[in-house]
Amino acid sequence: MKNTFEEECNSMEEDNDSLDASPGLKAKRSLLTGHGVTLKMLMDDHFVEPGNGCLSIDYLGQKFKADLLESGQIQWDGHNHLFNSPSAWAIHVKKLVNPDKKSGCGWASVKYNGKKLDLVKSSWLRKMGQKMASGITPPLTPSSEMNLSMDENGSYSDSMDCNGDKMDNEGAVDLRSEATKARVPTTADKKNNTREDIINKDDKLQNNENLQNKNGTKAKPKIMTYANLLKEKSKLLSTMQVECMQFKKIGKIQPFTVSISTNCLLLMDFHCHLTTSEVVGYLAGKWNNQTQHMTVVQAFPCKCKLDDKENAGLIETMIQHDISLRGLSLIGWYHSHPIAAVEPSVHDINCQMQYQLKLKGDGASYQPCLGVICGPYRDNSKTSDVKAFYVMPSVEERSLDLGMPMNMRTSSQQDVFLTQDVLQEMKMLAAFYREGSDSVSFSDIWHLNTTYLHKFTASLMDKLPQDNSDGRLLKYIISLVT
Repeated sequence: MKNTFEEECNSMEEDNDSLDASPGLKAKRSLLTGHGVTLKMLMDDHFVEPGNGCLSIDYLGQKFKADLLESGQIQWDGHNHLFNSPSAWAIHVKKLVNPDKKSGCGWASVKYNGKKLDLVKSSWLRKMGQKMASGITPPLTPSSEMNLSMDENGSYSDSMDCNGDKMDNEGAVDLRSEATKARVPTTADKKNNTREDIINKDDKLQNNENLQNKNGTKAKPKIMTYANLLKEKSKLLSTMQVECMQFKKIGKIQPFTVSISTNCLLLMDFHCHLTTSEVVGYLAGKWNNQTQHMTVVQAFPCKCKLDDKENAGLIETMIQHDISLRGLSLIGWYHSHPIAAVEPSVHDINCQMQYQLKLKGDGASYQPCLGVICGPYRDNSKTSDVKAFYVMPSVEERSLDLGMPMNMRTSSQQDVFLTQDVLQEMKMLAAFYREGSDSVSFSDIWHLNTTYLHKFTASLMDKLPQDNSDGRLLKYIISLVT
């Protein structure tokens, strides 16, 4: 039987299309929704070939045919219409027949030479998974590009060279041949940023000192309560932060319990400390439908910028394989607020509701989705602020079209040792962010006499595994950023 919370989520699914559809939101959504495969990727691996009239859609008794171009685009109705994805073409032709049609699964609707494209895509994904299982490493695969171990002296060392379809990643191109170059920001990228473009990190990260009131005094971003938000629904900004509510204040209990491994918390906190920019990643683990308990086992950082739509699609596909090969399930996402409070923005709330609707399933397959915000450099605290949240449909004002962010209480489970996966991810993350213009210089002063390195170290201390009694693991982690 579905619980009350799930039924309330179902009631909002019809309003799904009215959420903010700005480019920034689409970019962030694409990191979680699992639609990073493009026709060009299938063409390069010879799962499909370009041709005239090879693509078709049968809808409400009508049949449409289109050409697949060598660029991976779909050409329909002569040269008058070009589409970058199956979803874009499918929704276009379906609206011609049914103007009220708002969304649809393009990969399931479009056929390639009589075979549904979602079956072709599944075959391609299985092949990529087999490559990983057999040791053939696809580009940009997390946790598979270096080998860490303890040397004969007991020190850590490595052998890596440090040098929905309606939300398909439309317009994405296959950059697998450029994957290696895309991993690390280039020197040219740094030169293109003038000093005026790069805010001094000390000013940017210390207590929001770059924000001022009109009278010149320091100011902090305003955090709205949900009740006050109802009064200003016509003035909602995507960046406006909303205070998470407590379940008991609305007469409800938390719909499920959550435990998070210290290995997951450690990798997430490590990731968020490396840059002054916002980062994002996946959360994977197990969901027990009988006990209504979520166990968050591992974080999967996305090693790309939030506006990097081309690489985001490829990276998310590889992460999906990593999650599957470890026998885990996608159960949530995390992102950072480098200096802002760890309350979700209107943008974050809309994203979270989208993800919940994507993952929820129904009946025995019901699965929730957890959102986590990490604030590494908020105020003067030496440990990061971490908040888990969920979104419930508004029971007060449906016309607001914004769910209620709810605070989720979690517990942490200390791991016995740090897995090789986590060590590998740390190494790759440090290499990825090291040369960026927004990278953190850990030798600089963060606050008063405290350096960023001391702040970083203090924040990681309570997330270390049990086997760090001799301090060697922590020393190795510190060596990655110094």
